Amino acid sequence: MLKTCCSIFAILFSALLACNAYAQPTPSNLAGDAGSAPDLAFPAAVTPVAEADYPKMLLLKPDGDGPFPAVVLGHQCGGLVFSRANPQAANWSMLEWAKRFHSAGYVTLLIDFMGPRGAQQVCQGPQAGVTLGRTVKDFYQAADYLRKLPYVNPAKVAMVGYSQGALSALFNNSKSFREEFRQARGFDAYVSFYPPCRIMFGPNRFFNDVVQKDIEKPHLFLLGGADNEAPASDCEALLAPIKASGKPVQVHTYAAETHCWDCKSLNGFSKPGLLGTVTYTYSESATIDSFARTKAFLAESLRLP
Repeated sequence: MLKTCCSIFAILFSALLACNAYAQPTPSNLAGDAGSAPDLAFPAAVTPVAEADYPKMLLLKPDGDGPFPAVVLGHQCGGLVFSRANPQAANWSMLEWAKRFHSAGYVTLLIDFMGPRGAQQVCQGPQAGVTLGRTVKDFYQAADYLRKLPYVNPAKVAMVGYSQGALSALFNNSKSFREEFRQARGFDAYVSFYPPCRIMFGPNRFFNDVVQKDIEKPHLFLLGGADNEAPASDCEALLAPIKASGKPVQVHTYAAETHCWDCKSLNGFSKPGLLGTVTYTYSESATIDSFARTKAFLAESLRLP
């Protein structure tokens, strides 16, 4: 299972859209596919941080009454558990991210849009109804869920996505997608770690740009210059005119970092990719720096004290 855990092959093919194998990821197509699986049941109770010892859907809360800012974390296409036969082959990095945000004073929801539905991974296509449209709706619903919690500041709720979660953030932070999904409000800020900004679809393998021009809320893009799975150059080229138009976009590229630079358990993992062999290299310095940049961006965007 490890060989597929963070691959974004599924993202590169329109099989993510179960209703139409060759449909472009337009607002109407994704919204039409949003009912492909039942809604998630978000945590009914807070998990004490001392008991957060395994990657799973959980809710962490700082001490006190709040109201606190909140963040939803979206995992990669391999989910939170890479192997049912070997529970230790899990996405420990996402659990560490949840703890980092908790320690920084955020109510933190680590979402799992695969496991509760029985999907092992969606790196080669949808499983158990887990499609791109379904996950975009999951994140809108997660924002609504957090805003109803009495200890969350409803004006300070952010989304941070990694790879496939980062791709979902591109759609969630779009006026046209938000309206098509009949959402009055999305998140108040977004961060995308190494997102694919151009995806492939259809039998002729056409590339489709998925960076949305109608970005509504502040959005930070963190990219790897040595990423040959989701090339930084795609995002840089597509985001430059959007940023120049005055949209609230920030971009930072780590020149030497690969895709999944924060994935410590996958350090050295290699697989074939569209642009040659893909190898993940864990970078502690980039992981630390990317968290610092994310905290600073969210503090500014959410106007935290």
